[in-house]
Amino acid sequence: MTPSDVVADVRDQHSDVRGRIVHSLAFGRHLTDTSPLVVILPGLGLPFYTRPTARTVAARGLECTVLDLPGFGSSRPWPTRPTVHAIGMTAARWIELQAPHRPVLVLGHSTGAQAALTAVLALSARRRDVALVMAGPTFTPDQRRLVRLAAAVPRAYRHDRPDEVDPAELYRGRTGIVAMLHSGLHDAIEQRIPDLRLPLTLTAGVDDAFAPVDWLDLLARSARQTPSVRTSLLNGSHNNLFTHPEEVAELVVLAAADVAR
Repeated sequence: MTPSDVVADVRDQHSDVRGRIVHSLAFGRHLTDTSPLVVILPGLGLPFYTRPTARTVAARGLECTVLDLPGFGSSRPWPTRPTVHAIGMTAARWIELQAPHRPVLVLGHSTGAQAALTAVLALSARRRDVALVMAGPTFTPDQRRLVRLAAAVPRAYRHDRPDEVDPAELYRGRTGIVAMLHSGLHDAIEQRIPDLRLPLTLTAGVDDAFAPVDWLDLLARSARQTPSVRTSLLNGSHNNLFTHPEEVAELVVLAAADVAR
């Protein structure tokens, strides 16, 4: 299948998850009930910048869904609290309801990577047909103080642009983004990742100061129970899902093969 064979237009979807409506963006046509599904959890709950990667993943023949969690991409009430744990658990419940028998690759970016780890750890208690991609994972131990985090911001976004963010999402999430940031700062993923028993891919932009090589290496070493660990540096800085979607999509296709066997 070639990219031209796939219609990658976005479709708004709304799903009931335990009485709460979860908004999502679906890319690519449904293939089969046994084909892999890629689920993206955006950083700070801002889904707009993930669309280029989602479209490119769909163009490579994979069905892809961006979960709008905690809900900044819609005017509907938020279906979950703006914390990495709550987002991850809601994502796990959505996957159980929407893809109970399909292989699933969960791609989380930035704080979304922290939430994705929560989701995959929850799913791993019941299934093995799941893999995890942590892209630009936050926060390194020395960046868990606001002063040090702020010092890294100019370097982390050195190749990014203001048009990567939707002002409407920022406005709707103006209070929740702060709560998500604080939640992420208190989440030591290097202490949780040793419990992971499913395939893991770690990636970041080569100029992403939030996710330097030594941090990715620490996470890779800490994932002692995973059947496979892949680490990949790509072009760009923190938001390379927007600036370099082709490279990210190629890595996603490779990681999806971990659960498509």
